[in-house]
Amino acid sequence: MASVGVALPEDSDVAQELVERAEALAQQLNGRWVAFVICNASLPSAKAENAMRQAELAMLRGGTVFFCEGDDVAQTLLELAAREHIDILILGAPERRRWRFGRSTVERVVRAHRAFDVVVAGNVQS
Repeated sequence: MASVGVALPEDSDVAQELVERAEALAQQLNGRWVAFVICNASLPSAKAENAMRQAELAMLRGGTVFFCEGDDVAQTLLELAAREHIDILILGAPERRRWRFGRSTVERVVRAHRAFDVVVAGNVQS
């Protein structure tokens, strides 16, 4: 049975699209899917409340949700995906930036040594 993971961003429109893609892929593969919500904020705060909404969306669509804290989002995602035996991790494409001073979370996950595949979902509009 295949396991699909999805990292949910703060943007709720993008998160909804990624949840739909993860759910569909898991159904096609006859597998399970999990959502990773990484948030270092605590309630009550806008970030924490948004993370709760993202988790609720995933749970309503049948996903298992993991709430996590982590200062290094890429490393946290890599560790979670490995721990949960994810076969495919779905990430939203990073927004284009005019000035780049470091690699994005997506770039770091894609370039990392890992035992799972990464799908970067393009055309996810916010």
